[in-house]
Amino acid sequence: MCIKQRRQKLGGLCFMLGGVVYLLAEKIASLSWNTPFYRYSTNYISDLGVAQCGVMTDGRDLCSPLHVVMNSGFIIEGVLFLIACWCLKPLFTGFAGKLFLTFGLLHGVGGVLIAVFHSEPQGAMLGNMSVHQFGAVLAIIGGNLTLLSAGWSRWHSPQWRIYSRLSWVLGVIGLLNVMILTTGVLPTGLAERGSVYSITFWQIFTGVYLLVRQKTLWRTA
Repeated sequence: MCIKQRRQKLGGLCFMLGGVVYLLAEKIASLSWNTPFYRYSTNYISDLGVAQCGVMTDGRDLCSPLHVVMNSGFIIEGVLFLIACWCLKPLFTGFAGKLFLTFGLLHGVGGVLIAVFHSEPQGAMLGNMSVHQFGAVLAIIGGNLTLLSAGWSRWHSPQWRIYSRLSWVLGVIGLLNVMILTTGVLPTGLAERGSVYSITFWQIFTGVYLLVRQKTLWRTA
């Protein structure tokens, strides 16, 4: 197995593992809630990572006993996402490939910031935005732009046709849900998950896709 194929295998594994770890951390942390119960439709994802219990100054009633699990999931996913983008950079060429790595870096940094700076109302601030919110913007916007960059890079490659189109569909869905989240049209939990799960599904799909087709894809790279 050549170095390029080893990098593809490692990148695919990192993408797939990062997505699975994130989903498991979210589920495990949500099951630990008793008073109140955690609801995927109305609670923010970041509520699972808040370290304190009680009613926040903004009215949210939170208590996440396994907040360490969720915050660990944020960090692991972010780091693995960045490693995957670095490993797979040779597959995504040209200017779009540079954007792929740049936006992957932003997503990874955002995931770490989300975990370190929780969403408590009294959290550290950057001007009018909390550090946690800034991290969320990097993670969500950066992540979905990574999808668009990957799809753009391989748009005209016949063997990548389904992959490139799916990457764009998921990236557009993710960014549309960001806009929906700001309007309040849908419950916050649903809109936020629409903007995050587009990334999660894509990275798991990408990991499986690259691992299954690792020998043939490098011939078209």
